[in-house]
Amino acid sequence: MISPTSGIKPGSDLVFEGFDTTNEPHETQQRNGGGHGSNKRSDNSGGDSHSDDDDGSEIELPDMQNDELIKEVLTKGVDLRLYSQQIEKELNVLEEQQLDSYECHEQALLELDSEIRGCDEVLANMEKLLVNFKSSLGAINNDIQALQNDSLSMSMRLKNRVVAEKQLDKIIQGVVVPPEAVRVICDGEVNEKYLDCLIEVNKKIAYMRVHSKQHRKLKAFQEIQPELDRLCLRASSKIRDFLLDKINDLRSLNTNAHVMQSSIFLKYRFLNHFLIERHPEAAVEVRDTYIHIMRQYYLDHFETYQRGLMKLERPVADKTDVVGMEEHTTKLSLFGTAKPVIKDKANVFNLGSRASVLDPSDPRALVLSIAGESSERHSFEVLFRSYNLALADNATTEYDFIMQFFVSPKARQKITGSDMARMVFGHIFEPSIRVGEQFAKSYLETTYDALGILLCVRIIAQLAGDLQRRLVPVLDAYVNSMNMLLWPRFQAILDSHIESVKRLSSTYRSKPKSDTQPPAVVRRYAELAASLLRLNNGHSTHVVALSLARLRTEVQGFLSHVAEANSDKHMSLVFLINSYDHLLTVLYENGFGEREEEVASWKQELSTTVLEFAESELERHFGYLKQFVVEAEQHSDIGQISVDGLSRVAGIFNGEWRGQIAAVNSSIIQSFSNFRTGTEILHAVLGQLIIYYTRFHSLYDRRCARRNSKGGGDGSGTAAGAGAGAVAGVCQPVGVQNVMVEIKKYRNNF
Repeated sequence: MISPTSGIKPGSDLVFEGFDTTNEPHETQQRNGGGHGSNKRSDNSGGDSHSDDDDGSEIELPDMQNDELIKEVLTKGVDLRLYSQQIEKELNVLEEQQLDSYECHEQALLELDSEIRGCDEVLANMEKLLVNFKSSLGAINNDIQALQNDSLSMSMRLKNRVVAEKQLDKIIQGVVVPPEAVRVICDGEVNEKYLDCLIEVNKKIAYMRVHSKQHRKLKAFQEIQPELDRLCLRASSKIRDFLLDKINDLRSLNTNAHVMQSSIFLKYRFLNHFLIERHPEAAVEVRDTYIHIMRQYYLDHFETYQRGLMKLERPVADKTDVVGMEEHTTKLSLFGTAKPVIKDKANVFNLGSRASVLDPSDPRALVLSIAGESSERHSFEVLFRSYNLALADNATTEYDFIMQFFVSPKARQKITGSDMARMVFGHIFEPSIRVGEQFAKSYLETTYDALGILLCVRIIAQLAGDLQRRLVPVLDAYVNSMNMLLWPRFQAILDSHIESVKRLSSTYRSKPKSDTQPPAVVRRYAELAASLLRLNNGHSTHVVALSLARLRTEVQGFLSHVAEANSDKHMSLVFLINSYDHLLTVLYENGFGEREEEVASWKQELSTTVLEFAESELERHFGYLKQFVVEAEQHSDIGQISVDGLSRVAGIFNGEWRGQIAAVNSSIIQSFSNFRTGTEILHAVLGQLIIYYTRFHSLYDRRCARRNSKGGGDGSGTAAGAGAGAVAGVCQPVGVQNVMVEIKKYRNNF
């Protein structure tokens, strides 16, 4: 170990083995460097040391002005040489301390150096391993990228294969027919299994037709097409034979066609749809055969039903049953003898319960086997309704069957499908519709029952509405033809009623004994009018209203003619009032009010006649009073009215007014049996009496007041006394209030 004091110059650098002095603090090196420099300068200075120091200070001082320690030394005025020496001593002490510390830690430092070298070797090995690992990772990365590329390529190929497989599978499923299906179609019986196989084959054929252009170059398409064509022909042949056999079974009269339609034909309707699409010629043959057989099937059944219904008919009216015929008529027999014909049939003018045929709650038609067992007979409208119900029900069933069996689902959605169904239905039902038309014609040629015909019209209207709700448009022509048959005949029958009234009016002769009761014409007309109005309610048919107005005019003319033929005016008015009252009573009983034109018209006639009757009745019992009042009111001056006349009228009235009122009441009671009408007429007559008597009283009061005023103006007591005596001699009439009190006694006599 080297001592710090063994010949080492203060300014020389110390170098220790294994110790790096360059790691000392920078400030210490600066201070040591500064001391060494000062020593060198002192050794080399000689006699110019002061000047050199001054120059050095000038050089170093500017750099040290920022040092805090230098600032402090300069500030305190310390001697720099002494201070420098002090510093140098301190540095030497520090150097010795460092050397001692190094000697104490030399072994630790050597061990540390050895460990550092070992670490360097380990780190070098690690560096080699990491470099090798990095190279391996690079190789692995290249392998992964290669695998990823291979995976993407394989995935793309897989997707392409899946797409190709789906397309091929679709094509294979579309063209390949299972051997079992081929065997069933060629050799099997037509049943449900056959139907399933045919549906499968039809799908193959449809697929081939749709995709034939797209895949025409495929060998599979080229090979399978001829085989499918042969299979289609074989299937069409078997289906044709099967359907024709089943259709021929309908020829039997005991066969229920509707049951076979629902259980067989509709069940296997796809067979016919297959023929329509794949073999139209065979489908036409099947359709024509069905039309021919079902045409005769329905014709036979409807003819049988029509003949059976005709046996159940109950005649209602003949040509003598018109409004203008008397109750008892005579009719020539076959050998020319006359015999009385008394109407013993149901009233042909009263609707009664016949309107129940329009009740929609009973949609059932007459069953011949049941109706034939009873002796009950029915009017024609009941038979007509039964026939048309049967026709509508069978037409609905048949049209629905045609739409499902003979019209393919594709055509059903087009107008052509509906046209095809109409054509097939028309061919099948044309004879049956003609039977219905002939059924109605045979009845209309002989009937004179206007109510029955109008009921048939309403039945046809209900039938048309029902078919419209069922969406069955195939009987529109039949409905129109029926209306064309019924309405003209209805009009002709009403014309015959009108003509009968005209003839009756022209041939009427007055009877020796006046009859104030309504004639049979009134009763018939009232019942017929009420019945027609009931059937026209809710329809407002112009033909009915116009014909009824014409008939009303003729009946009114007839009644006026009968009334004018009677010489007794009073009896004529009673006859008219009773006739009008009977008409209105029948109309009221059928539920018609004054808003109805028919009621309003007759009500106006009744009111006018009642007023005329009141004037006539007043003329009979109080004619003197009425005549005097009318004549007196024509005078322009009240003084022109005769006082004697006033006195005479008052005297007559005072003596007999009570008896005459009782006579009026008795006459009305005997003439009118209707309580309501009699009361109205009595009130009208007595009301007119009060009006005329009140006017008479007014004339009396005014004339007497005028006479008294003239008598007071003479100025002499004698004249006044004479005038007072003359006035006193005039008969005083009964008071108006007394008459009104008496009239009130007769208010409730009816």
